[in-house]
Amino acid sequence: MSGSLSAPCVETATFAVPAAALRQVVVTSTRHKPQAHPLVREAAAGFRALGAEVLEDAPGELPLAKLAAEADLVVAIGGDGTLLSTARRLVGTHVPTLGVNLGKLGFLAEHSADDLRRYLAGDTPTRWRLSPKMMLQVHLEPLHGAALAPAYALNDVIVSQGVMTRLVHIDMDVDGEHASQYRADGLVISTPVGSTAYSLSLGGPILGQGLRAFVVTPSAPHTLTNRPIVLEGTARVGFRVSGPVDELALVVDGQERLELRAGDRFTVCAAPTDFCLIASGRSYFDILRAKLAWGAAPRLNDAAG
Repeated sequence: MSGSLSAPCVETATFAVPAAALRQVVVTSTRHKPQAHPLVREAAAGFRALGAEVLEDAPGELPLAKLAAEADLVVAIGGDGTLLSTARRLVGTHVPTLGVNLGKLGFLAEHSADDLRRYLAGDTPTRWRLSPKMMLQVHLEPLHGAALAPAYALNDVIVSQGVMTRLVHIDMDVDGEHASQYRADGLVISTPVGSTAYSLSLGGPILGQGLRAFVVTPSAPHTLTNRPIVLEGTARVGFRVSGPVDELALVVDGQERLELRAGDRFTVCAAPTDFCLIASGRSYFDILRAKLAWGAAPRLNDAAG
């Protein structure tokens, strides 16, 4: 990003730019979530009143990455789904993004509407932590036809079946070396962010958020020794659909679907740029306990006997 007011997006950096100092702000939201619309208008008006140029993400306008090319800040209003979509659409940029949660969980979108209002009012000193999030890049190479443009994921890439229950047959190689054959109901390739999502429910590990790594987790593997594996973030992992399929697809962050057929190959590696998220500064373990009840003690009946 040219002329950014923010520090480079690394783990030790902070976002300490007052709202009144911002020159250009992009506001984006979930269009199908009506409750976001009033806050979008309020935020846009607030930034304009402080002298910033405000660009609103609208259907039919420029792609978000181009819209935000010179921005000092992107404000994504909605929830975790909004932030997942925003991250994919900002690939190739380094603009800091503030996620404002109006949804249910708010695992990624840590900030509240009141946090945004306090920021606009300048009520508290701004010193949020910048948290670069590793993303995945996916290249699909159909057996018949041209390779598709890469897709990107902040959470995960899932090999998913439709209504059929046939085992999925997938061969995996890592940096060109054969690694494993999977016979399973499906497969999940997740980032450290996505390690707390579907992969976790399948028995995958929680990855530390500062790791440059991703995890491959099979769903109901036919071979009991096919356990989740954590791979270096520098790895280039290839997958080939080696058996017959019915309604098989790659699902990217739960929001994009790419059809898979027998013989198709896809490659997963780290995306060339990270997603620059503005974190609240709250401890990651505190978030795990609060949002996922991770490590919580069982609820016991106080009554004796």
